[in-house]
Amino acid sequence: MSLDLYPFPPVLGNQTLDLPPAPVVSPAMAYLESLGSPISKRTMVSPLNRAACILDPSLSGKDAWMFIPWQKLTAPVIRAIMAKVEGSPATRNKMLAALKGVARSSWEMRLLDTDELMRIQSIKGDMGSRELAGRFILHGELIELLKACAADSSPAGVRDAAMITLAASTGARRAEIASIQLENIQTPEEGRYHVRIIGKRNKERTLYVTGNAACALSDWLNVIFATGCKNCPLFCAIRKGGMVLPGISISTTSLDKILCKRSAQAGLSDLDWHDLRRTTASNLLDAGADISTVAGILGHSSVNTTARYDRRGERARIKASELISVPYFCRK
Repeated sequence: MSLDLYPFPPVLGNQTLDLPPAPVVSPAMAYLESLGSPISKRTMVSPLNRAACILDPSLSGKDAWMFIPWQKLTAPVIRAIMAKVEGSPATRNKMLAALKGVARSSWEMRLLDTDELMRIQSIKGDMGSRELAGRFILHGELIELLKACAADSSPAGVRDAAMITLAASTGARRAEIASIQLENIQTPEEGRYHVRIIGKRNKERTLYVTGNAACALSDWLNVIFATGCKNCPLFCAIRKGGMVLPGISISTTSLDKILCKRSAQAGLSDLDWHDLRRTTASNLLDAGADISTVAGILGHSSVNTTARYDRRGERARIKASELISVPYFCRK
């Protein structure tokens, strides 16, 4: 069995494929470009890399997907890939969505016939769900995180505090925080910053940074402006000696390391940036914000997605039950 460029015994057996040679632009590249938003592209590269390593175990690294002849995808090949993918229904369905997207790009490039595309599109995803991931960050824990930043007298302490408060107050995604440019920030009005971002699916929205988060952002902006930079990433790299590098944007991998470092300094564990996003959603809902409004703040297309971010648990159910009043007359 082979896909010509690599062995893959479980998929094709002795079948011989008579398909066009690899195109200059691969269907996978065309699919990723169609997503528009850099965040969406990064999200879908991961399952494509995983599929590539299943098809060719000799591949590895973040660019594995670039070495696969995706124009040769068929329904049996996709089913064989999915048979090897472990994980939650959401994880497996993301993989299937990526493969279907690549197949559609192949069809649009006239590398895949309509009948095969229909067979691929007919493959059903997983049903079911798993317990909600992540957790709610307590207010006291957030205080300890920010104390750890304040204890750092270098510019990194100011930057990290601004990033954490921004995430905790707006629910911005990790990749969104990394992609903010100085030109996307409007002059504050009434102590409030307006920050324009491009999120998943190339959707634009505005973050409203107020209160203490606005103070933290202002402190970091003072550091950036002192470098003379006016058109650069908002959050940039900083050398160990404290030198700010305004032209070098911070990566999502660096963001993970920063939160891990600050969490350890604060005596916390098992925190990630999405926990800050979940906490924002929970706090807004707890404060009485309409779920549609919360969905808009987080950049969700559906309130069903927003509902999965709610980590209030029993506390929210008890509070809701207290909203119901029924008449009762005591016996005399």
